[in-house]
Amino acid sequence: MTQEKLMADQKVPLLVKIGYGIGTAGDSVPYNLFFTYFLFFLTDVAGVNPALAGIISFIAVMWDAVTDPAVGFMSDNSRNPNGRRRPWIFRSMWPLAIVTFLLFIPNEFAGVAQSVYYILMAILLWTFYTTYAVPYAALGAEITRDYNERNTIRMIVGLAAYPFVALCNSGPMWIIAALAPKGVDVKTCWGIAGAAAGVVIILCGLILYFATKGREDMTYLQNIEKNKPRESVIKTYKELFKIKAYRNLIFTGIFYIIGYTLFSGVGVYLMTYCAKLTPGQQATFWSVYTVMAICCTPVSIIVANKIGSKKITLFIFSLLFVANGIVMYFLGMTCFTHVMINGFMIALSTSAFWGLYYATVYDVCELDEFINGKQREGSVVAVAQFFQKAGGAFATSATGWMLTAFGYTGSGAESETAIHGILLMATIIPAVFVFISMLIFSKYPINKKEFDAIKEALKKKKAGEEYSTEGFEKAL
Repeated sequence: MTQEKLMADQKVPLLVKIGYGIGTAGDSVPYNLFFTYFLFFLTDVAGVNPALAGIISFIAVMWDAVTDPAVGFMSDNSRNPNGRRRPWIFRSMWPLAIVTFLLFIPNEFAGVAQSVYYILMAILLWTFYTTYAVPYAALGAEITRDYNERNTIRMIVGLAAYPFVALCNSGPMWIIAALAPKGVDVKTCWGIAGAAAGVVIILCGLILYFATKGREDMTYLQNIEKNKPRESVIKTYKELFKIKAYRNLIFTGIFYIIGYTLFSGVGVYLMTYCAKLTPGQQATFWSVYTVMAICCTPVSIIVANKIGSKKITLFIFSLLFVANGIVMYFLGMTCFTHVMINGFMIALSTSAFWGLYYATVYDVCELDEFINGKQREGSVVAVAQFFQKAGGAFATSATGWMLTAFGYTGSGAESETAIHGILLMATIIPAVFVFISMLIFSKYPINKKEFDAIKEALKKKKAGEEYSTEGFEKAL
């Protein structure tokens, strides 16, 4: 049996799925630690002005966004006989772990030197994050070409991600709550959190590397044997942008990520100043949130596989995010109970996006191969990530700007105007962006029926047989 047929027709062994899912640590840990705490760390621990902190975050994430297409292209066009994805992952996880630690390590820099240090460390973090995360995401599309199997793999990634999200979200607060009363400096506590995150990245990266051995698509070696020239990066992305379904996914991702990043970036401010939760209570919330998220993750995947439509499933679950934002704004988010209810609704709604969005991006890989005759999983994933991160960079910097505009000082005693601004940034404003995202996504033209038709036409086209585009005309 050829590897192509293996990828298309066979169920992926559960241990391979789990091993791939655990590898999400190299994606989830630095991503969530940065977007949940970096801005707060800069303003409330390092003492950086909120507007400047937003600029630092913006520069770093925009750098990451710019490097995504380059890494995707280089990964697709790699001629490494050991694979196009796994070697990148293995080489990237070591420096990624080290820089994650260095980003939160205590230092005595001040003024310009302090800003330069955090910009440099953040840029390095996102550089190695990209060289890990882009090949990692592309590898998921290569493990199988089955519609439901891809959904299931992304579900397992989602299930595996939430313990790492908990590590990032509650870990620092648990460390502070446990060590600060014993006289340990808060900055040292953050350094311990960064070191723990680095260890997790390395251990889980090794599990991924060995679990997926032999599962990577090696048909690209045929191009090496035939001495086919590497294609132009400009031509690659020009061809991808001509695909209507792909453009839809890109703009869907941009607006959703802006909304999600605004919410997550201000979450710790919300709990600290609106709900007035202690570090221990915040750590408890994140621990419970993780359990809720794990329980919610399979729900959207099961629904999507049952009805054969990721579009309808994601649309419905995202509307819950919008409705929850409106309700929570009027409740005021003033207590632990409000935070827990909000957490459940966010876990239910966002688990659908993280579980289904990339599985939907994967489906475009076959459409691209049908239209352009090339396997470019890395480039397909990278461009989607580029625009998501551009949206995330905008949202992160906007968070700093809006905090300053609302009068936030980071002194611990904030005005009513600042607190109301934080509430708006955590509820209504994110809801607006997610709603726009879903309006765009409602026009997405590929569900299971269309995807199966694309696969069948692609199979016949590659075999030199007569084929038809009936069933997926709108995708073209």
